[in-house]
Amino acid sequence: MLKNLQEIMGGDVAHALVRLWSDELSEAEAMAIHSRRRSDPKYREELDELLAAYDGVARFAGDRRMEAIATDYGRLLQQRRRNRRVALGLVAGMLVAVGAVLALVWPWRGPDESHLHKYFTRIGEQQTIELTDGSVITLNTGGQLVVDYSGPERRVLLERGEAYFEVAEDPDRPFRVGLGTHAVTVLGTAFNVLMDPGRYQVAVIEGAVTFHEVTADLSALPPPVTMRGPGPRRVEAGWVAEFDVSRNELTAFQPESMDRYRDWRSGLLSFSYEPLSQVVRELNRYSRRKILIEDASVMDLSVYTVVRVTEIDGALQSLEQVLPIEVTRYYDRIVISASTGNDS
Repeated sequence: MLKNLQEIMGGDVAHALVRLWSDELSEAEAMAIHSRRRSDPKYREELDELLAAYDGVARFAGDRRMEAIATDYGRLLQQRRRNRRVALGLVAGMLVAVGAVLALVWPWRGPDESHLHKYFTRIGEQQTIELTDGSVITLNTGGQLVVDYSGPERRVLLERGEAYFEVAEDPDRPFRVGLGTHAVTVLGTAFNVLMDPGRYQVAVIEGAVTFHEVTADLSALPPPVTMRGPGPRRVEAGWVAEFDVSRNELTAFQPESMDRYRDWRSGLLSFSYEPLSQVVRELNRYSRRKILIEDASVMDLSVYTVVRVTEIDGALQSLEQVLPIEVTRYYDRIVISASTGNDS
């Protein structure tokens, strides 16, 4: 992805078209294309002309003569429409400066990426990563990150998912976790980071972290996260900070317990009187079959339970016994609806 971003921001429109066609187009790449199109009139004109030309070509997608000439482009012509909508519409209306993202990521890129160490986990997997300075990262289900320890800062780019950080203190080398447009910087502490689509969540277990834009000046001690106004914010132990990307809004709260933000490392998920909709949202991160709530009347049912991430089906069976719900299993999904039984 790093190389693709470099080509999009520094290359010609051909690179953008290649990524628009790709089945692996990322949100960061879509934002980069959108940003350059808005800021570079010449680039926008060339890109729009090519897209318009391919619109004309796409109209021949069902023509056998056209398909005989360009058989290999059949799939691309179909994907182009969908991917272009993603790239040019995904971030429409979002006032997000992609230049800030590149300020964090760009120094990592180059012909030689041998200093980068990349890690990922599949659905249901977890991985413990021990770094050379004694810091430890636990990467949760469906996660992906990149580690760069080659410079004056210890850098980690969390590309997706959730990770728990236990950072060894080193006053001469701050530890920074990149989260798209924003970052978390610490010297030594323990904290959990969750990246959801359009949302970053940082839960501080020990010490304190600074949550800030990637280009922010960190020379002065930032105010606590509970204060209003722009600029970096300090998040203390026992607090959870949430950043809404589309609203460019940072909020914070103190949960009754921080267990849920650290217990997942032992394979346990704890829920303390939380709505069923939130429980299902969390279970979906560990389930290979999508769990859906079919009946809105059960979404707010209160759930108090502890779930082992390797026993999602058993957890649903238990919920079915204590809540007025029915769980129906299909080969590709699991559906939760209101119970149709009666107590008589």
